[in-house]
Amino acid sequence: MKKHSKPSAYLAQIEKDYFSGVDLLAASWLSDDDRRAFRLAQVDRLLKETMMDEPLAKHLSDRFWTGDEGRVPIDEENPLWSEDAVASLSEDERLRMHLIMEVAGLCHDLSLHYPFDMKEAFGIRNDLWVTNKQLTEWLTHTPYEQVAMHTAYLLKKQAIGTYDAMGYLPAQDEMAELYSEDYHCLVGMPETTDMPPRAYIQEIIRALQRIERHWQRGRRRKIHPEMVILHDEICGCVPSRFYPHVLRAAQSFFNYMDKEVYGKMVAEEFCSTKRQKAVVKRRHTMVMNRFVERMQLTRQIYLHNHMFEDYSLAYNYLMAHAQRCGNGCWRKEEDAL
Repeated sequence: MKKHSKPSAYLAQIEKDYFSGVDLLAASWLSDDDRRAFRLAQVDRLLKETMMDEPLAKHLSDRFWTGDEGRVPIDEENPLWSEDAVASLSEDERLRMHLIMEVAGLCHDLSLHYPFDMKEAFGIRNDLWVTNKQLTEWLTHTPYEQVAMHTAYLLKKQAIGTYDAMGYLPAQDEMAELYSEDYHCLVGMPETTDMPPRAYIQEIIRALQRIERHWQRGRRRKIHPEMVILHDEICGCVPSRFYPHVLRAAQSFFNYMDKEVYGKMVAEEFCSTKRQKAVVKRRHTMVMNRFVERMQLTRQIYLHNHMFEDYSLAYNYLMAHAQRCGNGCWRKEEDAL
């Protein structure tokens, strides 16, 4: 489509390219649940159909929005954005245009995996977390399977970001590397997976619910959030229960970090001279070397020798935890799930 196409011609081309055989004018008079159902049906179809190995949903999105989060308009490339252009359309054309833009907006958010208003899109509580029962029910039972798959991926993506922000690396890695034993593949992006939609959605929901149940068990037992994370780091994964000997080891790490590590690492960028940077670097090395000694001692006292062996995944989790603690990130109850 040329940059300076007339608004009515541009609209007609979009209708031909993405809505062939669809009565957009009749649908444009729909409201509430009926309009929502029409939008979802169209988005579901556009996510399923492809052009140049990309969902049509993304191509439609690109006609209206940039690739940024928040639906940033492509003003210069879409002649429908200006007020004069809209004024030049007939009433029927304006009605069809508004409906197309609604569909394109949801196509943008789903195909690029950005958060969106689920109350508006699905008619459910707008809370993108696995504890939202309305969401898990909707994802499990909706007939719009492509929409559900992309939303499930967004749920997974948001959880990974949340776990990363709170330093919960075992949970972050579990979701980032989520593997389906039934289909022998990683649960990756929905547009590249060979998994059936229902199985894909269930794998993500089950994994997130398992992590959430584990976290809630910790809360019921009044285990400090940092202790939960330390326990799981020692295990090298998110386990199905809390182990008494691992909790004792976690308590040992917790006490040591609180007294000997917290805030001991000044960021190098605050140093104005090479000498200051050298001093800071030596201090960092000393703090981390002492923590390694503490890890070895804790393993001897509380754990089996094979747990968090040197340079294992659990070892690296604990080292990263000590680094965050040394940088001042520690005991933030408000960061808990």
